[in-house]
Amino acid sequence: MTEISFSRLRVILLDRDGVINHEPGPILNPEQFAMIPGSADAVARINAQGWKCFVITNQAAIARGDLNEEIFEQITDKMHLELKKSGAHIDGQYFCPHHPDWQNGRRQTNPVPCLCRKPGTRMLEQASSEHGFVQEEAVFIGDTTTDFAAAAEWGTYSIGVRTGCAGQDGKMSVDPDYWSDDLWSAVDFLLNNKA
Repeated sequence: MTEISFSRLRVILLDRDGVINHEPGPILNPEQFAMIPGSADAVARINAQGWKCFVITNQAAIARGDLNEEIFEQITDKMHLELKKSGAHIDGQYFCPHHPDWQNGRRQTNPVPCLCRKPGTRMLEQASSEHGFVQEEAVFIGDTTTDFAAAAEWGTYSIGVRTGCAGQDGKMSVDPDYWSDDLWSAVDFLLNNKA
């Protein structure tokens, strides 16, 4: 992995569920969306620093037929509203609606992998291409091994948070570059270590 220079840091990539909001299971309606305490204020600190902030999220419930994109947009609106209460905002969101074993609510006989579902890197590549930043200018903050693996594969620094899955999802054997208790403390780490 390319060593990050915190003096070049200008983009924070965030997983959503388990980092910004609680993750009791798939979030299937706006009523289930509840912010993790301090996460909106942490995003406000990112904004105040002048860093761009993008959400990178797998949403396999869409492929399973448990969630449609209209409801997903309503959940996104709730996130924006909750962030706004703390004077915070995200600069964009990228989501993968796929799952290798499911399509349009039906289980597939033959798995069909996609390149955007983390640990795939297509969402990271798309954000980079559309917003003009490179790996050395970004950090990915997540709670799952697929977040850490996507960051490593793409060549950027990762911070794991102990909210959400805390890396205990059992999907892959990979650790982040650094652990923090939550998004607030992850932002503390970045602010305290920038050149």
